[in-house]
Amino acid sequence: AEVRSAMQRTMQRRCAVFRTEETLEAGRSEIREVARMMPEIGLSDHGLVFNTDLVEALELDNLIGIAMGTVESAWTRKESRGAHARDDYPERNDAEWIKHTLSFVGDPLEGDVRIAFRPVTMQPLTDEVESIPPVERVY
Repeated sequence: AEVRSAMQRTMQRRCAVFRTEETLEAGRSEIREVARMMPEIGLSDHGLVFNTDLVEALELDNLIGIAMGTVESAWTRKESRGAHARDDYPERNDAEWIKHTLSFVGDPLEGDVRIAFRPVTMQPLTDEVESIPPVERVY
């Protein structure tokens, strides 16, 4: 429960909707510290049937990896787009950032996160619909 709480606090404080380089840098460091706590967790239930302790531990392990990938991706993407709002990069940057951000988490204990990109497919796979150009969301 302590590790899960630390992960949640880090993500809420350091990688919330409105982000800056400074908060994301701190988040990268803090989430790695949280990941290093994982070997210390223990299970009180060692049963093989309906073992909720084990399920929660596996979910937490998965969430730590997702959190690491999210923080690293947010730190890498130097723009604001959709729900990803960077106060230090308030504008959308289609020239550089019309691409998907992929994160690959290797060993969380080592803070091993690799970022890659994949192009966005702008043309539909069928002739039945026309391509819709990207536009900025305005509220």
